[in-house]
Amino acid sequence: MHKKPERVAWTVLWTAFILFCLLVTSIPLSIRYYMLNAMVDQDTQLQRIEGTILVQEAKGNKPTGVTESALLSPGDEVILDATSRGTLDFFDRSHITLYSNTNVELEQVQAPRFAMSKQPNRTVLKLRAGLVRIGVALPGERDNDFQVITPHTTLSLAEGSFRIEATNETTQITVIRGEASLGPESSAEILHQGTRTRVDLTGMPANPLSAAENLIENGDFQEPLGTGWLTSTVVLTSTVQAPYVEIVEDGGRSAAHLVQLEVEDGEHTEVAIQQRLNQDVRDFDRLEVSADIRLDFQSLSGGGLLSSEFPIIVRLDYKDLWGSDKFWTHGFYYQNQANYPVALDPWGRPAGEQVPHSVWYPYESGNLLNLLGENKPARITGLTIYASGWKYDGMVSEIHLIVE
Repeated sequence: MHKKPERVAWTVLWTAFILFCLLVTSIPLSIRYYMLNAMVDQDTQLQRIEGTILVQEAKGNKPTGVTESALLSPGDEVILDATSRGTLDFFDRSHITLYSNTNVELEQVQAPRFAMSKQPNRTVLKLRAGLVRIGVALPGERDNDFQVITPHTTLSLAEGSFRIEATNETTQITVIRGEASLGPESSAEILHQGTRTRVDLTGMPANPLSAAENLIENGDFQEPLGTGWLTSTVVLTSTVQAPYVEIVEDGGRSAAHLVQLEVEDGEHTEVAIQQRLNQDVRDFDRLEVSADIRLDFQSLSGGGLLSSEFPIIVRLDYKDLWGSDKFWTHGFYYQNQANYPVALDPWGRPAGEQVPHSVWYPYESGNLLNLLGENKPARITGLTIYASGWKYDGMVSEIHLIVE
């Protein structure tokens, strides 16, 4: 049975009309959607500060070395070894300082293709390992969506300045200025200016702390001496009794007691407690040593003839910006009956200072990053408290090594 020609014609007409209407509406909507959401990749400027920086291009077979500067594209990976540093400058005026032993990938660096778009500028980085200092620029004509992905969490950064360090075990985030959110948007935790936190392999951030961090463990000696501290002695004559260190209680505080009272004057000995550290401090603005010192006895006047034998000495070991091993010391004494001169250290400050006898004296070094000038630390390797000389009896407590 044949269909009526009129019905077929009307069916064709209506189908064509519906398709026409769909095209009339969908094509402009599609164009509008494209214009509102289309993104275009942006270049990023890599600038070498020192060393050779490796760049693994997204479409390259092997890394290439950068000894001056280079333009990077999304998907490129930047690899720094122990001798290199550099910067990244983004199209939206955001910037990053890259420190040694850092690996970061530019996953997305995009801006809207058309001015009518309401989409933000978008930057997504993968920090696989290492230390970066990020400055997110103020929004211009449009907002900035700046994200950093580490092995432990995802960070969304507002305008401001941030320090982010990723290791195999943790990611540490410090908000110097601005605000950062951690984790998925639906359950993000906000980290405010002047605070820091750590995120471990569980992906859960620790409770926020002040941005200032104490690198010393058990500096108040509430735990046994073996917690955080190594002890050592120096005796030049085998028949001499070695000095010792122990934890004691004094005036409601726990303290390390460094003692040598069993030698004749003229016999040199030393006793020390030490913490070994491995902290990069190039991105910090403040580095300060503080401790409470009490001196009860010293038989050798001042710091001895060479200003090197004080009854309590603080020593900071570090590597400078050129990788050379350096140290800074400061001694304490309460009597100098022999009027030995107290020498100046390499920075023009006295190598030791006189403190009251048998009184707890609060010592603060001041900001060593400023005081040490061109010889300032880049990486802290250890802090030692030791007694040196003939007979001595001193205590130390509340030891802090603050970085901020």
